[in-house]
Amino acid sequence: MGEKPNERIVYFGHVRDVLEEGFRERGHTVEVESVTSHPTATIQVRSQLVLRAIAESASRDDAEIHLVGHSTGGLDARAVVSTWMPLEAPELLRRVRSVVSVATPHYGTPLAGFFHRDRQGEMLLRLLWLFTVFALRRGSRPMTFLAFRLFYTLSQVGHRLGFQETAADSITRLLAHLTPTEQKTLEEFLDQIGKEQSLISDLTPGKVEDFNQRTPDQQGVRYGSVVTGAPTPSLRSMLQCTTGKQNPGLGDLLSLRMLDPEPQVIYGAYAYLRGKSDPHSEAMRTPEPTNAQLRALRDTFGEGFRAWSDGIVPTRSQVWGELVSAVVADHLDVIGHFDEAPDYVGWLKSGSNFRSNTFNGVWNRVLDFMVGAVQGQGA
Repeated sequence: MGEKPNERIVYFGHVRDVLEEGFRERGHTVEVESVTSHPTATIQVRSQLVLRAIAESASRDDAEIHLVGHSTGGLDARAVVSTWMPLEAPELLRRVRSVVSVATPHYGTPLAGFFHRDRQGEMLLRLLWLFTVFALRRGSRPMTFLAFRLFYTLSQVGHRLGFQETAADSITRLLAHLTPTEQKTLEEFLDQIGKEQSLISDLTPGKVEDFNQRTPDQQGVRYGSVVTGAPTPSLRSMLQCTTGKQNPGLGDLLSLRMLDPEPQVIYGAYAYLRGKSDPHSEAMRTPEPTNAQLRALRDTFGEGFRAWSDGIVPTRSQVWGELVSAVVADHLDVIGHFDEAPDYVGWLKSGSNFRSNTFNGVWNRVLDFMVGAVQGQGA
């Protein structure tokens, strides 16, 4: 999961530590393996890369296998177990006990349609990936969304002039404070995204519906999901993000903190993406939740849970199998990117008020689910 510990980009921030410690506390020995795949290739390509990584690491023993995937990684995990393992590695399939998806678009996300619609959406996606990587590499939320807006405007001008690649290339050169090695790695990463964006099409509701028909759950494997949703953008929520206070007052509107554009711009980016994720989209055909799923969704998000989104994926699109945990969180909170100094640093500002006790609670419920899968198999 995520990136290798000796790399500076940490995708699953703090998750590895929680899982390793949690399994030990429950009396199990565990080895958490990192799986890196092409960020925007098709689900088919990504899932084959995941299978290759599993086959390499799992060949060292005969232990049970649990897969955890965040966002599109949840679809990759399902494809590995349902499509590729039966064909290419049936001996591994017999060892798989559970698949846990976290904030995964099991029924697609309308946001993919925005990114896929035209060349401007593709350029915006490329820039979004750039700043995501830059934020994770530096371990802090960058004050670069101001530049994000600027360079998106430049990309629009570039499209009119016919220079589609110019804006992204200029941004890469502007990151001069990266080491030569880091800059080369980033350029290669961006080059991959520029050449291959098939994943975006794969995540549109229609394409994911086809994927679900071709990817039935495997008998004997437990499937669980962690479902996230962040508050609807509002003035109050924006003030909370800007001031860092749970109950901001009128005086906070006049404080010097309100002069800092960074949190306002980042919150604006969240609000914009959340709107594009369109939780009410009729193109996204989700089944009625089971009684147990319905109770969990209502307990966390209220009767209007169908109107929630984590800023990227509508909440109702994330339910698959047993609902392990439903939590108020944005798309990145739940993997350890939230604001709680000094150990945790967030990237989005969504007003979710996600904290470490909630983070630990979510992943301990995931641990209980996985351990239950082991016990259910008699292991």
